[in-house]
Amino acid sequence: MRILITIVCLLFVSTNSWSQQYFYKLYSGSGFDRAEDVIETSDTSYLITGSSGSWGENAQAFLMKIDSLGNYVWSHAYGGDESEEAVSVMHRPGIGYYMAGMTNSNSQGNFDAMLIKTDLNGNQEWMKTYPNPAWDRINDAMMTKDTGIVMVGYRQQTMGAASDILIMRLTKEGDTVWTKTIGTVGDDRANALVEFQDSLYYLVGDMFVPDSNLVKGILIKFNDQGVVLSQEMIGSAHGNYHLSDIENGEDRIFIVGSREVTPTNHDQLFRILDGNGVFQNEHNEPDDPTSSIIEDRKYTQVAFLPDPYYKVSIALQYENLTESSYSKDLNIGFFEVSNGNWLAGQPSTTIINQGEDHCNQMFTTHDGGFIAVGYNSVVGDGQNTVNGGANIYALKVFANQFQALVTDTVFTINQLVETIELNQESVELKLFPNPTSHDIHVTLSQSLNGVYEVVDLNGKQLVSGEITSSFTIPSQSFDAGVYFLKIENHLFKFIKN
Repeated sequence: MRILITIVCLLFVSTNSWSQQYFYKLYSGSGFDRAEDVIETSDTSYLITGSSGSWGENAQAFLMKIDSLGNYVWSHAYGGDESEEAVSVMHRPGIGYYMAGMTNSNSQGNFDAMLIKTDLNGNQEWMKTYPNPAWDRINDAMMTKDTGIVMVGYRQQTMGAASDILIMRLTKEGDTVWTKTIGTVGDDRANALVEFQDSLYYLVGDMFVPDSNLVKGILIKFNDQGVVLSQEMIGSAHGNYHLSDIENGEDRIFIVGSREVTPTNHDQLFRILDGNGVFQNEHNEPDDPTSSIIEDRKYTQVAFLPDPYYKVSIALQYENLTESSYSKDLNIGFFEVSNGNWLAGQPSTTIINQGEDHCNQMFTTHDGGFIAVGYNSVVGDGQNTVNGGANIYALKVFANQFQALVTDTVFTINQLVETIELNQESVELKLFPNPTSHDIHVTLSQSLNGVYEVVDLNGKQLVSGEITSSFTIPSQSFDAGVYFLKIENHLFKFIKN
């Protein structure tokens, strides 16, 4: 028999010097998989986080490590009996990783804020949630100077109610220092966060303006004690605004987003501030009035590239509204830092699939380039044959690259879930949720003969039973810790919270 299962794979890639690598790769399991954030480590590998349905019936937060060439190293899933989503990953060198996001497995409302701490191999050490009767969603997070955490997002008191901007300050142990909400009578949300000086932060988001009955962009400066130092509304033209990302570029701050012309037609927005947050320039591009083509354009992410010369890379989500066969595609290119103009002589990479393509994060890398992650939801062009509706993608570019990457002939060949083989025949095995606070469920694509055992770290048998195509391991009475499902001579780890 061959069993396919999520496991721990300890494989490390290291290098003594930075090299300029570029790649475009897709990663998939059997579920709907999406990447939300990426960071680079000192060994030139990358850590990608997001949400995935490939570890079980419900979405789980995950952390995946790939090497400098985009090759899979390991992956882990985290969560309870319901749904979890990680939107940000942070690294404490020599200590481990933090993932910020949301959970509704043990929530008082629909979703609660969540923080997960792992070791350097991605093994969960603890998960903390922050129960509140309201619906809390986290959109971004970052590590503070004292290795604590700031998380931003929004809070709704009830489903369908207006939302308020939510800011949370946590210690490195995940304990709450303070929580702050900022709101109007309408929908207000924080979407992205950046530190521009020690213990001073900017967040961008959306805020309702009662006088105009419209939503405008908001830029908020606050300090480490939660004191709001300034608020600036962004959006002089008519229509609703959405600010999606903010980036610190040494002596400049870059903001990207979009303005709504109609509910389906948007113009992209790129605003440039000096290091003190004072306006310098703004670039947007409305539809050409002489053209019959109507285009929906949104800037979603921005990354500042200091080498070999100052420029930024911006992700543009694009749709041709005049031609119904077009989907939401991505164009990732380079722009001038002082006025926001596109650098036509620089290569841009276009991600075109039959479904929607989303860029959720861009991260500047040590070689002067960037890595971007997101997802493709594709329906019929060969890239959706082995997944549950969406692929994770990773696009790595270096700054002085003079050729665009090819993306439309890349198909899903990279795993999201690690596999091992037992004997010869193929049997798929899923173990979920992992970690769990209740029971563990096991499903197999076909029945196996034999008996399973559950043992602790000392090898002591706790539970045994007959292997069927679907069975439940009663683990509610287990103490918190690490356990193993034993089938034949193979051990499959799970964690009891």
